[in-house]
Amino acid sequence: MPYYAAIMKGVGGSFEDDPESYLLNLPILTKGVIRERFEQLKSIDLDQRKWEFNTSGGSTGEPVKLIQDRDYSDRTNALKQFFSTWAGAEIADSEVLVWGSERDILEGSLGTKAKRLIANKLLRQTILNAFRMTTEKMREFIDILNTKPPKLIIAYAQSIYELAQFAQQEKIAIRPQSAIITSAGTLYPFMRETIEAVFQCKVFNRYGSREVSDIAGECAAHRGLHVFLWGCYIEIVDEAGYRLPAGTEGNIVVTCLSNFAMPLIRYQIGDRGVLSAESNCPCGRQGQILEKISGRNVDVFKTRNGTLIDGEYFTHLLYFRPWVSKFQVIQKSYSSILFKIKQSEHCYEPEELTDIMSKARVVMGKDCLVDFEFVDDIPNSASGKYRYTLSEVSN
Repeated sequence: MPYYAAIMKGVGGSFEDDPESYLLNLPILTKGVIRERFEQLKSIDLDQRKWEFNTSGGSTGEPVKLIQDRDYSDRTNALKQFFSTWAGAEIADSEVLVWGSERDILEGSLGTKAKRLIANKLLRQTILNAFRMTTEKMREFIDILNTKPPKLIIAYAQSIYELAQFAQQEKIAIRPQSAIITSAGTLYPFMRETIEAVFQCKVFNRYGSREVSDIAGECAAHRGLHVFLWGCYIEIVDEAGYRLPAGTEGNIVVTCLSNFAMPLIRYQIGDRGVLSAESNCPCGRQGQILEKISGRNVDVFKTRNGTLIDGEYFTHLLYFRPWVSKFQVIQKSYSSILFKIKQSEHCYEPEELTDIMSKARVVMGKDCLVDFEFVDDIPNSASGKYRYTLSEVSN
């Protein structure tokens, strides 16, 4: 790769003695750099590889084109199967996918729709398209799960949460399921609680992205997410790109270890998280553990003086309020917050809005304008994902 060859030539020395420290000599890789230096980031032996283009989901409005080779694809699929065993499902055990992106359903890592359909049959996968979850469709999904519970459910976090909410509201009983893997979105504690109560099984959270595939996942101990050391290495850095110590929240930077067609080294993925100071887990596995994944950078609110406020603070303000059916909190400016709320059949007391307003101002400032907008619905993004918090303030 000409891009890294030039940088490493200037750095000198060898990365073999201390790879972790050597990484600090290399710059943070951003989507902007990939766009600008695309040709220099390609491996010079592409003509000897089987490869294909891929693009990021662009959930922050910044999609980026990538090159990924066949070895990467094979390792990616193997890693997904391996992680499923952590949730108790072996290869060829029955699976139901409640997936929220038509692109993933119709294309998948195997390419064409026809190939994907063949793979689904071989792997005993049933796909429930959650891109548009209507009342009729959700009843169908529950019937399928009740008729023949699969060994494993793999789902968008938001999609399976909405299905759980629907079952609760309609008072529809769901047979106990074996296990659920959630992905493609932040799994908040209130979501996990509802999902596990309705489906009567444990949830295993999985974290990844289209750019580097699966990054980390929960084991049965549920004490954070093990970084998949066969696929990537994680760093947590500050806004200037300097590595932060364990236990400190910052931007997640990923070095992909399996794609040799266009390796992404110190790639700023756009999420925030915390690496645990512990490398041992009661499950016996060792290595990097993501103690917390806070969500996208755009889920983090910022005050005028630069203070970062975790978006989860605002989700907590709406917990245990039965009149809230669905919500989204948007930072419109440094001094303006909007709560979009889809109201349930329950009514609220004016004092509750005052309480939410005052608690929002505790972190955003006493002069912060807090508005409430009651809407008929809050749609998912084009990718099928859903954001509970969203900052429109330029970072």
